[in-house]
Amino acid sequence: MILNKVREALVMKAIQVSARVDQSIKESAQKVFERQGLDMATAIKMFITKTAYEQQIPLSVQETNRQVYPDDWFSDQRIANRDEITRLAFEKSPIQDLDLSKQEDREAFMQ
Repeated sequence: MILNKVREALVMKAIQVSARVDQSIKESAQKVFERQGLDMATAIKMFITKTAYEQQIPLSVQETNRQVYPDDWFSDQRIANRDEITRLAFEKSPIQDLDLSKQEDREAFMQ
């Protein structure tokens, strides 16, 4: 049965689907997809395909008690600042000089 669906999918004609999304949300999602090695089109195809095969939406759409972030929480400047802090932390970290395959370095790391 699955093989038949795969065959059907290979011979089906592709259609174009479009949606309107806030520019900042699109860019933020695109960064997440890129970190996973995906482009936007592939991520959307994965979502639509999974929905079709499972006959349900593959994510929770119910209300949750999640934290509300300030309006500027995901601004380009905040993201750039967090990235710079991470870069500097790794660059200046003494851990960079350790070779964790060596016993003495493992001991230094654990202190």
